[in-house]
Amino acid sequence: MNYREDKALSKEYKQEYLKGLERLIEKRQTEAEQIRYESTKGIFQNQEKFRQKFKEMLGWPLVDYEDSSLPEVTSTLLSEEETHFVYRMSITFLEEVKMTGLFFKAKAGKQPLVIVQHGGLGTPELISGVYGNTSNYNEMLQRVIKHGVHAFAPQLLLWHEEYQVEFDRMAIDAQLKRVGSSITAIEVYGIKKMLDYFETQEFVSDFGMVGLSYGGFYTLFTSAIDTRIKSAISCSFFNKRDVVPWSDWTWFRSAEQFDDAEIACLVYPRRLCLQMGNQDELFDYQQTQASFQKLETLCNNVGTDWVTLMVFEGKHEFCKDDAPIEQLIKDLK
Repeated sequence: MNYREDKALSKEYKQEYLKGLERLIEKRQTEAEQIRYESTKGIFQNQEKFRQKFKEMLGWPLVDYEDSSLPEVTSTLLSEEETHFVYRMSITFLEEVKMTGLFFKAKAGKQPLVIVQHGGLGTPELISGVYGNTSNYNEMLQRVIKHGVHAFAPQLLLWHEEYQVEFDRMAIDAQLKRVGSSITAIEVYGIKKMLDYFETQEFVSDFGMVGLSYGGFYTLFTSAIDTRIKSAISCSFFNKRDVVPWSDWTWFRSAEQFDDAEIACLVYPRRLCLQMGNQDELFDYQQTQASFQKLETLCNNVGTDWVTLMVFEGKHEFCKDDAPIEQLIKDLK
């Protein structure tokens, strides 16, 4: 090849290509939003129909799989605290998948159980104070169990590399999507199987769920799917997927079916508290407010006394205000 040129000469063509893709995406997103608006008009009148569509979007085993048996459960007592016994508990589901977490069993007898879900880079041990400082979780789990309820904190595929168990969440999600599933479907199913087990225990009454960031994601999605969860707090997640298009938070044609606002509708009439810090470093609280306005519009015929949005003074962290936790406990007791 005799021809030569400076690399900078082709920059404008690359920019043109990129801008064309961005314009195309914006156009398709606008079209998808209109399709979603038209297709979800009856979401409150036909919740089970839309819940099934939501599960189909997430994939197997939330659909095309039936297993009424209880999961295999093993537990080891770690500590007796003042008000709770602390166990490391594992459940096995889908024959080969073992999910482990920390179970805080209240000494107060029959009580509600709250799933307390960590976020990205988190672990049950971190959020419960096993390592001392709970970081941006702000003592989330301890603030729940101080009300005398049980709590279970599952470990999801989100831990930090410092634990020296390497994984690629996005690659695993892509592999699961190739076979009709997703990491979200697997982990929501795992949480559902936990509820199956705890539902049979005489010391458990009702269920609630709270979570931060990815934990807020799983709280919203699990509560939308499993109606046994009577009250939920989803912190630092609720937003617009067009703005936060993380690959494990998107599915084929999901923009035409469900965004965060529509998913929240599936929690109705159970209690849902959505939270976002006004200084969040990852997610723009103004986009959260815009998505909540969309939710309010969708709720035109049913009202919004079941759902609240708290924009609090803070960063990407669990809200320090105890009022939502107190309301959740009241809902469950």
